[in-house]
Amino acid sequence: MPRLTALLLLSLMTWTATAGALMLTDEERRWLKDHPDLRLGVDASWPPFEFRDDQGRYQGLAADYVEIIRERLAVTFTPVEPASWTAVLESVAQGKIDLLPGIMSTPERQNFLAFTRPYLDFPIVILAHQGAAQPHNLKDLYGLKIAVVENYAPHELLRNHHPDLNLVALPNVSSALQALVTDKVDAVVGDLASSVWSLRQLKLEGLYVSGETPYRYQLAMAVPRDNKILVGILDKVIADMNPAEIAEIQEKWVGNVRDYREFWSDLLIYGLPGMLLLMGILVAVIRVNRRLSSEIARRVDLEQELRSSEYHYRGLVESLSAIAWEAKVSDFTYTYVSPHAEDLLGYPLAHWLIPGFWRNIIHPADLIRAQTYCDHEVLAGRDHSIDYRVITADGRCLWVRDIVSLIEHGHEPVMRGLMIDISEAKRTEEALRLSEQKFASVFRQCPDILVIARLLDGCLLEVNKAFEEQIGLSADAVVGQTATELNIWGIQGVGPSLLQRLQAGSIRNLEMPFRRSNGQVFTGLISAEPFDLDTTPALVVVVRDISQLKETQQQLQTSEEKFAKAFHASPDGLLLSRQSDGLLIEVNEGFSRITGFNSALSVDRSTLDLGIWVNLNERKQMLDLLQRDGYVRDFSCHIRRNDGQIRLCEVSSRPLPIGNEDCMLTIARDITERHLMQEKLQQAATVFESTAEGVLITDTQQHISAVNRAFSEITGYSETEALGHTPRLLASGLHDSAFYAAMWHQLTAEGHWQGEISNRRKNGELYPSWLTISAVRNRDQQITHFVAVFADISSLKHAQAKLDYQAHHDPLTGLPNRTLFESRLLTALNNQQENGGQGAVLFLDLDRFKHINDSLGHPVGDLLLKGIAVRLREQLRDIDTVARLGGDEFIILLPGLQQPSDAEHIALKLLNCFAAPFQAGEHEFFISASIGTSLYPQDGCDVATLVKNADAAMYRSKAKGRNRVESYTRDLTAQASERVAMEYELRRAIERNELSLSFQPKISLTDNRLVGAEALIRWTHPTFGDVPPEHFIPLAEENGMILQIGDWVLEHACRQLHEWNNAYESFGPLSVNLAGAQLRQPNLLVRIEQLLRENHLRPGLLQLEITENFIMSQAEEALTVLHQLKKLGVQLAIDDFGTGYSSLSYLKRLPLDILKIDQSFVRGLPDDPHDVAIVRAIIALGRSMQFTIIAEGVETLAQQQFLAEEGCEQIQGYIVSLPLCADEFAATFLRMTVSDFSDSTAEKPSL
Repeated sequence: MPRLTALLLLSLMTWTATAGALMLTDEERRWLKDHPDLRLGVDASWPPFEFRDDQGRYQGLAADYVEIIRERLAVTFTPVEPASWTAVLESVAQGKIDLLPGIMSTPERQNFLAFTRPYLDFPIVILAHQGAAQPHNLKDLYGLKIAVVENYAPHELLRNHHPDLNLVALPNVSSALQALVTDKVDAVVGDLASSVWSLRQLKLEGLYVSGETPYRYQLAMAVPRDNKILVGILDKVIADMNPAEIAEIQEKWVGNVRDYREFWSDLLIYGLPGMLLLMGILVAVIRVNRRLSSEIARRVDLEQELRSSEYHYRGLVESLSAIAWEAKVSDFTYTYVSPHAEDLLGYPLAHWLIPGFWRNIIHPADLIRAQTYCDHEVLAGRDHSIDYRVITADGRCLWVRDIVSLIEHGHEPVMRGLMIDISEAKRTEEALRLSEQKFASVFRQCPDILVIARLLDGCLLEVNKAFEEQIGLSADAVVGQTATELNIWGIQGVGPSLLQRLQAGSIRNLEMPFRRSNGQVFTGLISAEPFDLDTTPALVVVVRDISQLKETQQQLQTSEEKFAKAFHASPDGLLLSRQSDGLLIEVNEGFSRITGFNSALSVDRSTLDLGIWVNLNERKQMLDLLQRDGYVRDFSCHIRRNDGQIRLCEVSSRPLPIGNEDCMLTIARDITERHLMQEKLQQAATVFESTAEGVLITDTQQHISAVNRAFSEITGYSETEALGHTPRLLASGLHDSAFYAAMWHQLTAEGHWQGEISNRRKNGELYPSWLTISAVRNRDQQITHFVAVFADISSLKHAQAKLDYQAHHDPLTGLPNRTLFESRLLTALNNQQENGGQGAVLFLDLDRFKHINDSLGHPVGDLLLKGIAVRLREQLRDIDTVARLGGDEFIILLPGLQQPSDAEHIALKLLNCFAAPFQAGEHEFFISASIGTSLYPQDGCDVATLVKNADAAMYRSKAKGRNRVESYTRDLTAQASERVAMEYELRRAIERNELSLSFQPKISLTDNRLVGAEALIRWTHPTFGDVPPEHFIPLAEENGMILQIGDWVLEHACRQLHEWNNAYESFGPLSVNLAGAQLRQPNLLVRIEQLLRENHLRPGLLQLEITENFIMSQAEEALTVLHQLKKLGVQLAIDDFGTGYSSLSYLKRLPLDILKIDQSFVRGLPDDPHDVAIVRAIIALGRSMQFTIIAEGVETLAQQQFLAEEGCEQIQGYIVSLPLCADEFAATFLRMTVSDFSDSTAEKPSL
């Protein structure tokens, strides 16, 4: 056969020699140039086709083909090696791989791959386990569990064509075969080559090829489906490979994959038809043009199949774990050994062929026996087998079984055999022998009942010593009988059913009652397992007496239940934890209440993970105490609840080993409230001793049991003197029995009393105290003690009296203030309503007191007020009240008057007391007062009305010239209402544009020319009509509106003067009256500068008139302001000269320009000698001080002539013109000559 094969191969090589070199198209060459590096998909778990050797090198049949492709195409390959074959397929589908070197074409794969022609064809076979199912074809696989490699071609084919098969997909061939060996599956379907390879590598025994499938494993290469160029290139490379290359690769990797037992059948099936087919192909090739390149591939395939048939036998034999050998009969010299010999024994193959090698490797103890036996059998010409030991190259001892056959080869007898490693089997035999010995020993000595019984009927075959001792029957008495017949079962009739159950399978740890021979019943745990006793199906039965165990378990269960109930019912937190890391093994509800972590959240988690420990050092300290003392008791630590709240706990622990773990049982108690209570108690004790209030504690019989230091300091009694006595020790004698009865009634009913009480010190001194008594009750709400806290409020009472005095009296004069006055007036009114009678209210206001304050200062004014207060009190009765309302206002209450005229008499008496001068420091003053009176009940029945009416009467007194008494009449109410209404309307007059300016001209008496004008304010109200300035100007000065009105007059006067100067010839100066309040404004100078600048006016065109009274009352202040205005350049005039208190020495210091004679002195000229004398004096004074003299209010020609003759320079008044509005003034004076003025120029105003 080998010679025939060699002859055929020689012929085929001669035919293929003319196939030629690799011929690529230009397009294919360009493609290779553009793709010099290809990504190679590697499945390293598929030997012998692809795998990594011990050095990690890429090896296998496919790897060798890839190497030839690399050399022929001059390309490089970059391995892409995913974790599994499934991942390889996914990667190539995603375009991450360019070439798969070994793959079979399937319908699924053709959807995304293009395949070369196959370069290897193998059957897909069925492998089975000896002694198990023996499937020969796919039909036999139904009902079995079939292992396949996941997503290998057999898996895909069976999955698609036979979906009902029970397929188990495993990651690789090795795992599939191991699953078959361990009976996890019934068969394996895979390719023959990788299966045989893995069997050899894993040294698995008992597996064999039991059948074939209709599928062939046609190994090809594959590329992504759209890469047709690369498929063509690969096909050309495969076709270009010569048979020698192919044979060398396939011989190297798959030349030994067939089973020797099927050699002849395979030869008939594959070899002979293959040779005949090859001969047919050769004849056909001769007839066809050898140059036809299309026939090359088929001829290569024929040659490959022929060579494969030649290698099948040797490959299958050499793939076995046994050593196949051939030796001479004459001297037992090996002429051939399979490559596995070196793997098994470690000797190089060349050593096996040395004569005498066989005898050298046999164990010395077995050499004579083995050689003698083999010589005898060879001489007899019989096939034989023998077991003996051999020594491996590394000195180990192995048991082998040599199976020898005698055959004729070349007309010479030779021995062929298999040397099988049976070391494992020998070890198994030895283990079995030892096991049997151990079983016999265990069977005899086992403390549990052991019984061997026949499976068919339960007849006892053997019992051990424990059976005899515990059941009370001897072995001789029970063998041959059933347990039912021996009345061993504790439950009647259970035997047959139990036997029936055992015939179906084994039982494990079945608890049931048994009966001893003396009738005593015990609980046993029975287990039974069927087995073959020689050829007899039998049972081995084990019964363990667990009566004591059950009792112990019951006790343990009871104990555990008690522990569990105590554990979970405990109000304290209980936790069982591991010492090393704080892992919680069990916790109770108390733990959950303390920490906020329920059992589900905390068990199997560490206290460290839960963040329970606020300070890990505290945990370390506790563990250190546990290690040192063996327990922890009342250890204080801080824990963090689940809600983040920090709590103080007291823990006690003891070690509690569980298994091999060091655990501990801990009791935790939340003492936060207790700690706070202790702190509070400590604080209370501290407060008790250090508080300024006296504290005493009594029992229910009122005997003093405790006092603090303040008690002794307040009362004068020491603690020793007070203990045992009752609080009556402090009684003042000022409270009657009813007071104390009410106190104790409230204390008993409500548990609390508070109030002011007078007590007596040890030295007899009485003192007021504020006392609080509280009853202390126990849990049954029974009073056990009384606690009294008291404070000496003597100082408080004094301070209260002082504050009360200050709250109701004027601090300057000591007189009652408005509050006390109104209270007394209210009391008087109530008395009047109840008892009848009458009284009066007097409102007294000092005349011109403001001038004294302004000129001499407030200290002098205050001294004057004190003196007035004293004098007023001296004039009144004891029942009368004089109060100071503030400033220079006083109010007097006169209750119990006999008749209304009594009020006027007392008022006049008060006025008369002002006749004598008042001494205020170095100053002496004469001052008067204005008084208004109102009577009750005639003029009012309430406080507010009476005060208001008296105030109105006082204002009428002021209006009538001061220093007089006026009584209230009803018309004053209307006047007061009108005054209020006017004040309200005045505040809105500017915003309503109700104010306007009128202008009265001034003329020179020397030449009758216009020398200026005075701007006069007018108020035209829609209801009141034209309101005279003397009505609203005083009101504005009182309520402060004068500042806003005065600024309005300044602004509009300057604006009007600017308009006139733009329209007419230069005119001026225009005089404007300044109120005293304006002169006190710090920004007056800035405001005037602003108005002059905005209206483009020279300062000399503005003349400011200031009243004599203000200048004299604010002497130094006025002097400063006037000098500043004079420096600015405006003209200054003193208005109403002669009506005030001018000091000539002061007047000469004033920077005045104009002196204006008041109209009250002009009105009597020239007939009144007093007015004449005054006017002459004023003119003479003015001329001597170089003032310009102007007289106001000139109404007659006689007055004009007198003034001219006396040297007065200017006049203004009705003789010149009434005050005119701006337009009329311009039309009349700025276009008329002054010489036309006469006594009849303007009508006299009707006053």
